[in-house]
Amino acid sequence: MEEYVIVLIATFCFMAIINCIFLIRVIILKQPLSRLGNLFLILIVSVLTLKVSNTVPYYFSDQIAPLAFTFGIVGKLVLGPLLFFLIQSSQTSKFPWFNSLHFLPALIVLSIGWNFEFIPLLLVSNVSTLVVGVYIVLSWYTYYANSSSTAPDKLQIEKPVLIGTSIIWISFVIHFLYYDLTNYIIGTFVSVLVLYWINYCMIIITLKKNNTKKTKTVSPKKTKLILSLIDQSFVEEKIYRDPKLTLNKLAEHINQPVYVISMVINKSYNKTFPEFVNHYRVEALKKELMKFSTTGYTIEGMAYSVGFNTPSAFYAAFKKEIGVTPQQYISQHLNKIENCN
Repeated sequence: MEEYVIVLIATFCFMAIINCIFLIRVIILKQPLSRLGNLFLILIVSVLTLKVSNTVPYYFSDQIAPLAFTFGIVGKLVLGPLLFFLIQSSQTSKFPWFNSLHFLPALIVLSIGWNFEFIPLLLVSNVSTLVVGVYIVLSWYTYYANSSSTAPDKLQIEKPVLIGTSIIWISFVIHFLYYDLTNYIIGTFVSVLVLYWINYCMIIITLKKNNTKKTKTVSPKKTKLILSLIDQSFVEEKIYRDPKLTLNKLAEHINQPVYVISMVINKSYNKTFPEFVNHYRVEALKKELMKFSTTGYTIEGMAYSVGFNTPSAFYAAFKKEIGVTPQQYISQHLNKIENCN
């Protein structure tokens, strides 16, 4: 292989590693997301860097090429779940143990893949590319589902990561369709550029958030007005019953700036906008559940009637707000009635 090709690919890999170190430092110092979100973000950046960096040993060392190829496959199998859980972390701070099962295929490949011949490994690599594609589709779907109930500023970082990962996945597909060194070099170069772009987006978004926190305040008079408008919208008009309610939509409804509403809710109620909306929905649902035994509605049907748009969002919000599941809440209510009788 030409010496300049070796130098070119090695340079790309070195750039990716340097960028990864810098990006992880930014995430640790600025904490742009929740604790769980920051962890997933660091892992995604690390996995993307690993996927890019394994090019050198794969092409230039026959002894460790199978191991490098295996790590590349593991990286893809891990990348999909990490991306999906990153998007989910904007809605929940919990990570149930069974979610770890998403990483089981990667663990299996890591355990035995290095001992495979090239052809079986290539087949597994192609399958892993398809798996990543499925997770990317699920992540985009979850992103848009969450955007209806999540403040826009909470999803600013996730979108560049989603776009960047999607672009890198396209390079995987191209390499799958046209398997040659030239396409691999191009894919590596594109991946490095994407990593730098994600880095740039994250720094810009983080700086904007910090500047907003420092420069924007809300006067007591303005706060009182906003609280009055919010109270009217939620208590009297029951705007929370709209399953497509967003912070932007509420801002248009009460004709106030988005950032002002967000700051007032955060400061006055110590809640994010999704938590605030879900609080009203859960309170309304509690009243509906009191009539559960005398109506023909299902619990999910009642949840939809108060504004929840997915069963998973409803169950998670109810358990977080009340501490028990809807079924347990109904049972407790029935027990109280029996005891009173």
